[in-house]
Amino acid sequence: MSANSVTKSQLVLVSAHAGRLVLFVAIASLLGRNLAPADFGFVALVTSLYIVALEVLDMGTTAVATREIAAQPARERETLPALLALRRLIATVLSAAVLGLAFSNYVVQNDQRLVLVAAACGLFLLHLYAYQLVFQVRQAYGQAIALGLTGQLGFLLASAAALSFHAGGAMIGLLVVAREIVQVLGSRWVAVRMLGYRLRAPWLHAGIWPLLKTGWMIGVAGVCYKLATYSGGFILWKIATPEALASFSAAQRLLVPMADMAWLFVTPLIASMSVAVSHSAAAFRAQLEGYAKFVLGMSSLVAVAGYFIAPFFLRLLYGEQYASGPLSSVGSFRWLALGYLFALVTPVLVVGEMAQGHVRSLMLTGIACLALNLAGNAWAIPMYGAEGAAMVLCACEAFVFLVLFARCAARGEARLHGAWAVYIAPAALLGVALSLLADSPVLQLAVTCVWVPATLFMLMKLPAQRACRASLSTVSAQWRPEPGPLAPTTQGDSRCP
Repeated sequence: MSANSVTKSQLVLVSAHAGRLVLFVAIASLLGRNLAPADFGFVALVTSLYIVALEVLDMGTTAVATREIAAQPARERETLPALLALRRLIATVLSAAVLGLAFSNYVVQNDQRLVLVAAACGLFLLHLYAYQLVFQVRQAYGQAIALGLTGQLGFLLASAAALSFHAGGAMIGLLVVAREIVQVLGSRWVAVRMLGYRLRAPWLHAGIWPLLKTGWMIGVAGVCYKLATYSGGFILWKIATPEALASFSAAQRLLVPMADMAWLFVTPLIASMSVAVSHSAAAFRAQLEGYAKFVLGMSSLVAVAGYFIAPFFLRLLYGEQYASGPLSSVGSFRWLALGYLFALVTPVLVVGEMAQGHVRSLMLTGIACLALNLAGNAWAIPMYGAEGAAMVLCACEAFVFLVLFARCAARGEARLHGAWAVYIAPAALLGVALSLLADSPVLQLAVTCVWVPATLFMLMKLPAQRACRASLSTVSAQWRPEPGPLAPTTQGDSRCP
C-alpha cells in the first residue's frame, strides 16, 4: 500500500461522502419545511434506529474479517459465511427489540406502530450487509458508492412525490425503511456478481465465536459511542415531546455528516499507523500529531462558523420553523457545533489507540461516555429540552477527546506546544470577521465558504503536515497485511432525518 494509494482512498471516500452530504442537506430541508414538527421527529426516530442498528450489527467484526481475508485470501469462503451467520443472529435480536417497541407505549399512534413493525422486518435484512465486506477487501468502492448515491437520490424524489400528496411522518418513515431495504438488497446483488456465488451459512456457524472473540471490545466501544450520540433523541421522544426531538434533530442531522467525514478521512490511515507503531515511534508520533493538528484546525473552523451562522443557516434550510420561536434549533446547533470541535479529532485519536492494540481502554472510555450521556440527559432534558440534549452531547464529546488526548500525551505521542496555536488561529480570526459582519448573515456565509477551504489548503502546507506525509511515504513502503485489530468501520451514517 503506497502513500499515494492512501491519499487516493481518502479522496475517493471523502468526495463520495461530499456527494451524499449534498443530497442529505436537500432531503433534510425538504422534510423539515414540509412535515409537521411531530412527524419530522418521528422520521428522525426511525432513521436513528437504523443508524444504531448498523453499529450493533458490526460489533467490530468488519475490521477483523477484512484483516483476516487480506492476510489470507483463501479464507474468504470461510470468513464471509461466519460473518453472515453472526449478523443474522444479531439482526434477529434487534428486530425482536424493535417489535417490542412497536407494541409498547413508546409510540402511541397506530400508523407509527405499523412503521416500526416494517422497520423491524427491514432490520432483519440488514444482516445481508455482510456482503459489503467484498467491496472493502477488493477495494472496489465504485459500485457501492454509486448504489448509495442512487438510493439517497431515489429517497429524495420519492419523498418529494409523497409530500406533494400531503404525506405525513408515517409515510416518510415507510420510505426510510424502503430505502434501507433497497440499498441492502442492491448491495447484496452487486457483491454476488463480484463473488460469483451466494453465501450460505447455518444459524450457528462455527466461525461466529472467533469473530466475536477478536472484535467484541472494539464493537462495544463503537456501540456505546453511537448510542451516546443518539440516545438524546430517543430520550427526548420518550420523556419530552416529538416536537422537541424534531428541534434537536434539525440541528444534529446537519452536523453528523462532518463526523462521518472525519472517520472516512482517517480510515485509510489505519494500515500506515499500524506499521509505524512497530517500525518507528517517531514516524507514528509524526502521523498522529500531524493529523490531529490538521483535523483540530478543521473542527475549530466548524465550531466558530456554526456559532455565528446558525440562525441564518437554519432559516435558509428550514424557514422560520427551527430558526426562531419555541422550536428554535439555534441553541442546539451552537452547542453541537462546539461539541464537534472535539468530535472531529476523536477518530484520529481512536486510530492511534487501535494501532497500538489499546482496545480495552477504548471500550471502557465508550462505556463511561454512554453512562455520562444517560445520566446527563436524565437531568438536562426535563429542564432544558432539546438544548439540554445538545449540551450533554457536547460534554460527552469533550470527555472522550480529553481522555484519549490525555492518554496520548502521557505516552509522549502528542505534545502540547506553541505550534498547535497555529492551527486554531484561523478559527479565531474567522470569529472576529464574522462578529464584525453580524448584521449581514449573507456576507457571513460567503466569508465562511471562502475562508474555510483556503485555511485548510494553507494548513496542509505547514511543516508538521509535510512531515506527516513524509512519514506516511516511508512506512507505506514497509506495509504488509498482518492479522490484528483495526479501528471500527464506519460506513457513513449520513442518513436523513
